Amino acid sequence: MPVIDELALAGLVQTEAELHDVSNGLALLTASELKLLTRHFHLRAQGQRLEMIGSLLSLAKQQSIFSVNRSPGSAILTRMKEMVGPCVRISIAARAVFSRVLLLYSLTEPMDEEDAACAGQNQLSTLLMVNMGRLTFPHYTIHREAKIFQNREDLLRYEAACHTLAELGAAMAAKDWEVALQIYQRAKETWSHLDNSSNLWLWRQLPVYLRCFTAGWVYTIVRCRGVEVLQRLHMYTEAVVELRNLLDQSDFCPENRGHWWDRLSLNLQQHLRQPEQAVACVRTALADIRVRAGHRLALQQRAQRMHDSPSCRQWHHLLQELPVIHVEDVPHVTIKGRPCPGMGSARFLLEEEPGSAVICSVEVLCLAHYRQLDFDQGIHGEGATFLTLFGLLFWEIIFLPGIPDVFRNPFQTCPLDLYTDCFYRNRTEPIESRLRLLQEASTDTLHALMADVWNTHKDTATALVNWEIFRSIQQAQSLVSCLGGLFLSGVCRILAEDPRQGRGGLPDLVVWSSERLQYKLVEVKGPSDQLSHKQRVWLHRLHKLGAAVEVCHVSVVGARSLQLS
Repeated sequence: MPVIDELALAGLVQTEAELHDVSNGLALLTASELKLLTRHFHLRAQGQRLEMIGSLLSLAKQQSIFSVNRSPGSAILTRMKEMVGPCVRISIAARAVFSRVLLLYSLTEPMDEEDAACAGQNQLSTLLMVNMGRLTFPHYTIHREAKIFQNREDLLRYEAACHTLAELGAAMAAKDWEVALQIYQRAKETWSHLDNSSNLWLWRQLPVYLRCFTAGWVYTIVRCRGVEVLQRLHMYTEAVVELRNLLDQSDFCPENRGHWWDRLSLNLQQHLRQPEQAVACVRTALADIRVRAGHRLALQQRAQRMHDSPSCRQWHHLLQELPVIHVEDVPHVTIKGRPCPGMGSARFLLEEEPGSAVICSVEVLCLAHYRQLDFDQGIHGEGATFLTLFGLLFWEIIFLPGIPDVFRNPFQTCPLDLYTDCFYRNRTEPIESRLRLLQEASTDTLHALMADVWNTHKDTATALVNWEIFRSIQQAQSLVSCLGGLFLSGVCRILAEDPRQGRGGLPDLVVWSSERLQYKLVEVKGPSDQLSHKQRVWLHRLHKLGAAVEVCHVSVVGARSLQLS
C-alpha cells in the first residue's frame, strides 16, 4: 500500500521485512496458528500458549548441524512470516513520542502499570469514546498554574519511572521474585542519583496532588513494592533498612506511612527478633500524626500483643500511656447457609421456592435474610453506596471552580486533590455550609438536591458516583428518607475530611424498609472471615452517628441441618 510505504520510508512504521525477532513474530500468531507451527517443526502442539512459544524459542536458539546457512531460528521466522502475511508495526521511536504526547495531554491521575505497559492506549480509547459521544465528563473550569515538568528531561524521568513500576508489577504478578529484585535494585540505584539533585527541591514545591506526577513519587512506590520483594526473599534486614528510609522522608506517598510503620514493627519483632526496637517503632508510629485511624488501630493492637508477650516483658514500661483509639464493638448476628458443592464457602445455595435453588454469594444470601425481616430494599454496594450519596449531595462543591491545578484537562472524573487532605482545606467554607444544610434539611430538600444532580448529570463519568448502584433516583431518595439529614451530614463530614481513607471499610450492605423508614448497615462475614481494622473503625463511627449497624456472620451447614433448623 502506498500509504504504508510512505510511512515506512519516513521511519514511522516497520513492515514484515524488518521482522527479525522470533519472539516478536510469535506474539502475532493466534492459538491455532501456533499449533500448526509447532506441528510443522515436530514439536508438541498441546498445552498452553506460553508452553508452545517456549518450545519454539528453545528450538530457535539451537544450531543446525546440517547447514550453516539455515538455522532453526531462520526457518521458524520464514514459516512464521508466511503464516502472518503482510503486517505493520509502529516504530519504537514514533510510539514513544506519541505516548509522551498522550501522557502530557491526559495527565489526570498517576500513570498506572497497565497504562505504562501499553504506551497510552487507554488514553487513546478515552479520546475515541469521547469523540463518538459514548463518554461524557463533568463540566468544570480548567485552571493551570503550576509547572509539573520543568523540562524535557524531567518528563523523561517520570516516564522511565512509570515503565520501571510496570516492569516490577509484571515480575511480581508472575511471582518471579529474583527478576523483581533486580528491577528494584536498579530503580534504587537510579533514585540514589535523583535524591541528591535539584529536582527534589522543585518537586517539594508542588502541592501533594501534583507531586504524584514526579519521578520521585513513582520511585517511592517502586521502593515500597521492593519491600514486599525483599520480604518474599526473606531479606528482612534489607527490608527494614528500606522501610526506615521511606519513613525518613515525608514528601512522597504520605498516605502509606501507617502501612510502613506496621511492616517495620512486624519485621523487627517477628523476623529480626529485636523487641526493644520494635517497641520503640510502635511508640514513634503512634505519635506520627500522619498515620490514619485504621493503621493506628492496627499499631495499637500490635502494642497490646507486645505488652502481653513474655519476650517484651522488660520493656512494658515503654508501652504505657500510649495514644489510644477507643473502638466499641457492635451487635453480631449469625445466619446459616448451605454451601454449593465443589465451591467451598465462596458460594451458597439460596432456595427461592421449594425444590428450586440458585447459586449466590454470601452477600446475596444475607440480603435474602434481611428481606425476611421486612427490609424490602437492599443494596450490596460497600463504599460505593455512600460515596454515590456524597457525590450527589456535594456535586457542585466537588467541581468548584477557582482552585488552581485541580482541573488541568477536559478528561477528569474528579479533581486531582480529591483523595488528599487538600480537598477539605481547599473547600472548607462551602463544605461546612453544605454540612449545616444537610443537618437542618427536610426530606423534601434532600430529595430535591439529589434529583437536580441526578437529572442533570446522569451517566456522566465521575469517580464518586456509581450511576448503577441505585435502580432509580426514587430508590436513592427512599434510602435518604430513612437515613435522615443529621446522619448523612456526619458520614459526609468523614468522607470530605479524609476521602482517601474514608472510602475503604464501609459496610457491605445497606438494607431498609421503605414503609417503616428503618434501616440497617450490615458488614457481612463468611466462614473464617474477620473484620479488618478499617471496618472496625467505620462500624464504630457509624454507631456513634446513631446508625443501626451489625455484623452478619454466615456459618456453613448441611442441607439436612438447614431443614431441621
